[in-house]
Amino acid sequence: MNANIGIFEANYYLPPTKKALSQVFQDEEKPTEAFAANVDFEKDIGIEALHIAKNETAADLCINAAKLTMVKSGIDPKEIDLIIDFTSIPEDYVAPTWSAAGQVQKAIGATRAFATAINTGGCASYQTTLKVACSLMSANDRYNTALLVAGDKTPEFNHNYFPITVVSDGGSAVILKKNMTKRRILGVEVATVGRLHDMWFIPGIHNRKPEDVGGKYPRWLHVCGDVQRFNKELIPINLFMFRKVMLGVLKQVGKKMQDVAYFVYPTFSAWDLKAFCQAFNLPLEKVSTENMHHGHLQETDMVVGYVDALEAGRIKDGDLVMLATNGAGFSWGASLVQH
Repeated sequence: MNANIGIFEANYYLPPTKKALSQVFQDEEKPTEAFAANVDFEKDIGIEALHIAKNETAADLCINAAKLTMVKSGIDPKEIDLIIDFTSIPEDYVAPTWSAAGQVQKAIGATRAFATAINTGGCASYQTTLKVACSLMSANDRYNTALLVAGDKTPEFNHNYFPITVVSDGGSAVILKKNMTKRRILGVEVATVGRLHDMWFIPGIHNRKPEDVGGKYPRWLHVCGDVQRFNKELIPINLFMFRKVMLGVLKQVGKKMQDVAYFVYPTFSAWDLKAFCQAFNLPLEKVSTENMHHGHLQETDMVVGYVDALEAGRIKDGDLVMLATNGAGFSWGASLVQH
């Protein structure tokens, strides 16, 4: 990675209202399909409550996270050259290709910044955005400081992402700078499998069915189009694709898996975390678990896991940290940060 780009600061915002998981399962539609992983979805998930944004919009979550991060960093907003929104689920408006990047620019007073969005990759959009941001900064002398932001508000009664997880509302922000000597981003590797693009989806306006927008369980957010396809097509390749991007980013910089001191992994569920650790022979103490009590936060999981691990002292000076995730689309991504 050129220009010694690194993570100057990172933070997140979670709305204070919480909803018990038992209430979520009581309020929302219960899937009846069998899941190939042989787990009890409700009992084995390991998440007890979710953060719920009541009157706050997705943009509000994004702006709150950005403001917290700017204050924490001490940076003048006019130093921000680039703002990229990496939110993965629908925001406040559908068109024209809308994102909260412009609202963040206005809210923090980043008058010099170019604001845009990268909203593909699902929960892996953080890795995709990190790769694009680093490429833009490396290729352009004008971009020295970048602000990456996200804010997800799940439609009411759509927090149940069977068969994988349950979803919280929240926002996150990361500031990247050139010429860093610590927290340097050594590399980012991403991969996609396009044939799985419609397995986990949100229907557009013209694709919504009448029965999905009314009744007892309004399904504004379709979280799984076909569980049987999930079982047959995704599960068999998931860990293979994780291994591909993880080994790929290590190869970029001449490192090996045993060189990694700490792993940041999404908060999907306790059983999923266990499966990941077993697949790569990782002890739990080397993998982020602090944010399990927050629930899954889409692409923001990467930021929450990283920030919480830093504050808990799990990441130390000199550590090589890997952030790895997957996301609907389907995408996989891994990045390396040298502390």
